[in-house]
Amino acid sequence: MGKKTLAVDIGTSIVRVAEVEAGGGADPREGATLHAFGAASVPAGVIKDGTIEEPGSLAQSIRDAIAAAKPSQKTVTVGIGQPSVIVREVVVPAQPLDKVRSSLAFHVEDQLPMTADEANLDFYPTHEIAADSGTSLRGLLVAAPREVVRDAIEAVEKAGLSVTAVDLNALGLWRSGCRGELMGSNVAFVDVGAYSTTVAVSQGGMPRLVRVMPQGGNDATAALKSALKGTAADPEHLKLEVGMDLATSDPARRPYAETVSHAMSPLIEAVRNTLVYFASSNPGGAVERVVLTGGGSRMAGFGQALASATRLPVMIGGPLQGLGFGKKVSRDAIAPYEQEFATVIGLAMRSEK
Repeated sequence: MGKKTLAVDIGTSIVRVAEVEAGGGADPREGATLHAFGAASVPAGVIKDGTIEEPGSLAQSIRDAIAAAKPSQKTVTVGIGQPSVIVREVVVPAQPLDKVRSSLAFHVEDQLPMTADEANLDFYPTHEIAADSGTSLRGLLVAAPREVVRDAIEAVEKAGLSVTAVDLNALGLWRSGCRGELMGSNVAFVDVGAYSTTVAVSQGGMPRLVRVMPQGGNDATAALKSALKGTAADPEHLKLEVGMDLATSDPARRPYAETVSHAMSPLIEAVRNTLVYFASSNPGGAVERVVLTGGGSRMAGFGQALASATRLPVMIGGPLQGLGFGKKVSRDAIAPYEQEFATVIGLAMRSEK
């Protein structure tokens, strides 16, 4: 049996947890087993603009999610992914990883919008580069404001859990999605949450670029709520059912589709610009397809609009693909929410391999 990892994904409106047992092969994601999953809502105002304002209330939401999941342990990996977390590709001299990490501040301080003392720094190596001047490592620099990491750990510990690792949500998204045939493609994994959207670009099976946009599906909900003022219609239901489907055959619903399209256009443009930037920075290595997850993947017409804007094929992700299921997990129970658990499943796939 492989090692079991319990992960917590703290969202602005929902906390999700998943416990995954690693497979025994060279890639522990293959043959992995999902043993527990759960979710609980986060009250409005507990998290504002990525800042935890009420750690006690958040801790209760985490406890509720854990109670729903009934995992076998209380030690967790916690994911962070606020727009304030900086992720950049850097090249550093090749050394053992412990020495690379201990010297990161020296190598990257001039590339950060904050001082190294104000951030928790980490490095995820992706390639080794040989040159006449010596060998270097290319990889992703992660710089998280110390208070972001501290507050997340505090809330999790208030829930009665012990944090063994802090991971980047975007790497969880990449980890759960970049498997099988996608390992050999240049892929953009796009996870649309309620208040933010994460883009993780993978090239040849390794993460190359991460962007977090402060826009998400709630932009459409808020726009519809304003448009529907004085009616009994449910904006969340309309967002998913009508969404951006401007071709709807019901003329009464077209104004709603136009409202959602207008609200989501800035996000779609931001994703498109991110992929254009990656292509211009990596000649011959442009993204070939987009894999869509998160609650936004269930919004009617969103995938088609993204495909039209990027001129790329867009597919819905399958984070459950290839997973086994433990005795306490019903695939039928999680299947309707599969796309929303992509990140936390990937966080729980974290391995030292």
